[in-house]
Amino acid sequence: LDQNFGGPDGYLYRLMVVLSAEYRTDANGWFSGELAWTALDNLDNYEYIADSELPRVRTFIGDYLAESSLGVENLQYTRTARLGDDWYAMGYGGLLEMMFAGAGGELLYRPFNSPLALGVDANWVRQRDFDQGFGLRDYDTWTGHATAYVDTGLEDILAQLSVGRYLAGDVGTTLDLSREFDSGVRVGAWGTWTDADEDFGEGGFDKGLDLSIPFDALFT
Repeated sequence: LDQNFGGPDGYLYRLMVVLSAEYRTDANGWFSGELAWTALDNLDNYEYIADSELPRVRTFIGDYLAESSLGVENLQYTRTARLGDDWYAMGYGGLLEMMFAGAGGELLYRPFNSPLALGVDANWVRQRDFDQGFGLRDYDTWTGHATAYVDTGLEDILAQLSVGRYLAGDVGTTLDLSREFDSGVRVGAWGTWTDADEDFGEGGFDKGLDLSIPFDALFT
């Protein structure tokens, strides 16, 4: 169940049935996929789309769901490697999510038992067709970030500070503070500042709160 509220269109939701599968080629590589069917939603109410001089990279959500209620959410190959003491790498390619396909990778430095980890990722992505099949639209871009992950030691709060280039080509930084409880419930708050300025209808600053509740937490 995806939900969003606090915007000008009020409460929005999407109830999905998801079929997922995974096939491991070896200890460090695997194919994964997700097929999602939208059983119920009210995203017809998603009408407010701010004026913007930037490419539209997320506001087509209504078009994706209007075109087809059944779509391939994910279909990709992922490979990981340990490069040395405290150094790790990951590469992936395919249909990465509902709206974008592409390929990318991440390099992570994570010292053992340290409250700090550092990562760098880079991705080339292209926008997918609205029917959520295998077709692609014209828009493509490079995106990537350098990220510091900090275990603050304060109430199990994890801080993430990212600096880099976003899907619309704007450059900036994101600060994310979150806490995951033993039940798997995760609550967090984030803010993003970029050089979009007046090119984006809401300005170059975005913010939000997020709450993730796994259904497993509700059942024994």
